[in-house]
Amino acid sequence: MADESAVAMVQERRLKAVEKYIEDNLDQPLSLERLSNIACYSTFHFHRLFSSFLGESVYSYRKRLLLERSVRQLRYSEQSITEIALNAGYDNQASYNKAFKKLFGVTPSICRKQKLSLVSNPIKPNFEEIEIMEAEICQLKTIHVASARARGKYAQAAEEAWGQIMKFAYSNKLMKAETETFGICHDDPSVTEPENIRYDACISVNDKVELEKNIYSDVIEGGMYAIFLHKGSYENLSQTYSAIFHQWLPQSNFELRELPPFEKYLNRDPRRTKPENLRTEIYVPITKR
Repeated sequence: MADESAVAMVQERRLKAVEKYIEDNLDQPLSLERLSNIACYSTFHFHRLFSSFLGESVYSYRKRLLLERSVRQLRYSEQSITEIALNAGYDNQASYNKAFKKLFGVTPSICRKQKLSLVSNPIKPNFEEIEIMEAEICQLKTIHVASARARGKYAQAAEEAWGQIMKFAYSNKLMKAETETFGICHDDPSVTEPENIRYDACISVNDKVELEKNIYSDVIEGGMYAIFLHKGSYENLSQTYSAIFHQWLPQSNFELRELPPFEKYLNRDPRRTKPENLRTEIYVPITKR
């Protein structure tokens, strides 16, 4: 039984490495041989194992991530639809339009004009109830973290991921006074179906630590970020995000970098903090227009 568990842990870690490689190299040609080598499996077995691991084939996973990324470019960049189509890996706009409509049910031009939610039952923000703080612009250094990933609606995924990372952190005495906690929100809930949403719960680490099952070494990339302070319940974070992207960003002199935003949790123990006293910094990766 112990041997089976060890084998499963090794397999999951290998496939997780492939998942991370695809995410970090979306704009590079996809080499099945390279991915198989990362996973240390034959090409034949790798295909089956990866599809079982994520519920999608390698090519379907990369195609979906590129199309979902293109929604952000349609909404928040000034690139032409043809440029966005090429960035998403399509030879022409017609092929891109067809794939986009098949996945989301609308054309790229309608998405750009109307900024529609592309999933069912979207959360509709009430901007009148949101007070957006002035953004603080900073140059952030790269942060080394240990992380745990979960999938699902953010509230569900966050609970699962934090349960994993905190068990690891406390059992290895990693929760020190200087330890910082972060959440990496990879997907836009108005674009990505709930079962595919990726959330990483992270703690900062200075020393090399021995990792365990479901815990991975990662980095939060440095560079220019806009920082916003969210006050109150985590349940209202989606409202603040909507205001940032739909109100602040279009009026700013910045555009998004191709990195996910992340959250820094300022309360030492959120479970013992009243919801109205919770404080969260939202970091949005940006560059000057």
